[in-house]
Amino acid sequence: MNPFSMLIKSISKAAADSTYKPGVLQPWVDEIENKVATDGKFTKLQVLYLPFSVPPAFWDYKCKKCRFWEEPDGCTVVEGKISPQGWCAIWLPPEDYEPFTWPKELLKGNW
Repeated sequence: MNPFSMLIKSISKAAADSTYKPGVLQPWVDEIENKVATDGKFTKLQVLYLPFSVPPAFWDYKCKKCRFWEEPDGCTVVEGKISPQGWCAIWLPPEDYEPFTWPKELLKGNW
């Protein structure tokens, strides 16, 4: 999988799922999890992993807020130690995530 196409797919499916087309995200989640079950976890390079989110102070899409996050510093789909403040191309919101919550979190100081 091309990391840039994964990024576009993740962003578009997450946005559609949370707004006008609920349910569209799950097949993408299944595809990612099936790939990991078959081939093993993605490398950090394959998913453009960064140990910080971009831009760091204003972005809610951090690894610790991803559906694949594993406490304290892991990921179910990306290999190696993962920073809670990190980000990658297949970041997806948790199932209970409310869209566009990052401005509220920023105002509360929870970023």
